[in-house]
Amino acid sequence: MRKAKSFAGFLVMPENRSARLAVQELAAAVVAGRKAEPGLLLLHGLPGTGKSHLVSALIGEVTRRGGGTTVRVLAAPDLDLLDTASPHVSPFSGPQTGDHDLLVVEDLQHLSARGVEPLVQALDQCAARDVPVVCTTAESPRQLGERLPARLVSRLVCGLVVSLQTWTPPSRLLFLHEMAQRRQLAIAPEALVWVADNLTGAGRVLEGALARLEAMAQCQPRVLDAATVAALLRGDVQAGQPTLERIAHGVSRFFRVEPRHIQSQRRHRNILWPRQVGMYLARRLTGLSLERIGAYFGGRDHSTVLHACRKVERAIRQDEVVAGAMHQLNADLAR
Repeated sequence: MRKAKSFAGFLVMPENRSARLAVQELAAAVVAGRKAEPGLLLLHGLPGTGKSHLVSALIGEVTRRGGGTTVRVLAAPDLDLLDTASPHVSPFSGPQTGDHDLLVVEDLQHLSARGVEPLVQALDQCAARDVPVVCTTAESPRQLGERLPARLVSRLVCGLVVSLQTWTPPSRLLFLHEMAQRRQLAIAPEALVWVADNLTGAGRVLEGALARLEAMAQCQPRVLDAATVAALLRGDVQAGQPTLERIAHGVSRFFRVEPRHIQSQRRHRNILWPRQVGMYLARRLTGLSLERIGAYFGGRDHSTVLHACRKVERAIRQDEVVAGAMHQLNADLAR
């Protein structure tokens, strides 16, 4: 098992506050020996948003304070190895595995077809025994629903579903300040602002950047300023910026259309909206001109690109489903 962490070491920010609260409440129920309501918690968010840290904090809390509480932790690929041949024998209890008070199943995005039935059985058995379950995934419920059987997805979403959002620049800056203090890194505040504004991603990405800056700081006595930091990390920033091709493929995958179609002259309804979304994201995420964006998406002129952007912006304001889809696409492209 991984080294246990604690809730005290988990940095709370707007993007993870709801998830932190849900996990803490579940931990309190397990420690007190009372029934958790709801009995299943599904945490979803892109890599680096804090799912694993929260799970570690949960495990650490219940094992330290639970008075003999037992936790079973599985990664989704482990489910392939469980024997579900007999419907009368539980693969999650018995002489080999032992009974448990909490089940954690991580990384459902890696769940295979073979692992579906063992997970369905596990969820049903835990529900019957009032054993709480925590599942984590890098995919949204919508994405899980596109590739997993309905009988499993319905069980996963019947409990509490909480999203850990992609970090915004203010949250990245909060994290950077905290980690720089822990490392006793001599870095100017404006340098941290530059990193937060220019380097996308979350914990792992930012920690990697700080490790590189710490190595540089050991070679020079002065405080790292913004110019020095920018010179060192500019390549990382440029490598992380979405290209038109990456945006087109991301949008095509999301809407299940061919990339070549949104780059074509076709005006079919199922192609038009994804193309407009692609132009909107390209304008937001790249520094390219309207003419360059329009040329890539089927030879459109700058006025067509502007029209597409305004249409998508209006839809985001008026429709929560569209707003959620745009957030998910932005997050996917920021990986």
